[in-house]
Amino acid sequence: MRWWRLEWLSYYLLLPTLLFAGNELHAQSVRQKELITSGITQARLGDYKTALATLNEAVMLDSTEAEPYYNRGIVKTELKDFKGAISDFSKVITMKPARAEPYFNRGLARDLQGDHQGAIMDYRIAIALRPDYADAYHNLGLVRLELAQYQEAVRDFSRSIQYAPEFHEAYYNRGLSWYYMNDYQRAIEDFDEALKLDPLEAEYYDSRGSAKAGLGLFQEASADFQSAHRLNPADTSVMMNLALSYMYLKEYHQAISMYNKVIVISPGSAEALTQRGVARHYLADNAGACADWKLASGGESSKARDYLTKYCK
Repeated sequence: MRWWRLEWLSYYLLLPTLLFAGNELHAQSVRQKELITSGITQARLGDYKTALATLNEAVMLDSTEAEPYYNRGIVKTELKDFKGAISDFSKVITMKPARAEPYFNRGLARDLQGDHQGAIMDYRIAIALRPDYADAYHNLGLVRLELAQYQEAVRDFSRSIQYAPEFHEAYYNRGLSWYYMNDYQRAIEDFDEALKLDPLEAEYYDSRGSAKAGLGLFQEASADFQSAHRLNPADTSVMMNLALSYMYLKEYHQAISMYNKVIVISPGSAEALTQRGVARHYLADNAGACADWKLASGGESSKARDYLTKYCK
């Protein structure tokens, strides 16, 4: 998850020397503020194309002000025009080099564009300008996570939590970092904290279930996967995890029922067909097992082909 904010940059207009010119500039400034406010409202309502047009007008009205570029950059990020967003944030940085937010948002656009090193550089500058910038530490940690630099990610998420103790995403992502380092106990502790702060996030239960499964706590893992499934009943990855926990608990009928749901949503799921075949095999339904493995072997399941050779004539 990435974070950015629509916000106004605060600055003062130079007082004009002539009253007539001052009135003109005042009217222009008022109109530009109206356009920026309208653009922000449109963006918050999810109407990014209209917001972009409105902010384009604000930029054209006075291209020397940073505020319309900043908010237009955020809208361009939402529209996946990362190159345009980077250009707008760079313009803001030229005008307001001491502000941390433009570096943060340019870092986000660079990250989403795949420029991880550029993102790291911008997040670091944002933090240097604002040492308590919890979102910047968090996003820096996410880049580290993507680069499989798990120890560094833990450090960054920990700093984020230091400055924002109720930042549940930071706890969750630090938990993922521990998980990828096979430190399942610490992962569970962080997932616990994330769930205390946001008990309705299916992904948190799913990940905690995976960590508990890593410790061999399959009953507890199954309970977490069930919670995740209740909160997000259409997520096939959660269904697969829940079905697998049933397999470890030797609850084969329940596993088959869950694999059936996956196959209804994704009829060509070789993994679900293969695993359903295994569950049927344990229930001595060899005909059903072989039928599943035959279907799965037409896909990319080498396991299904092995099972066919070993158990089916």
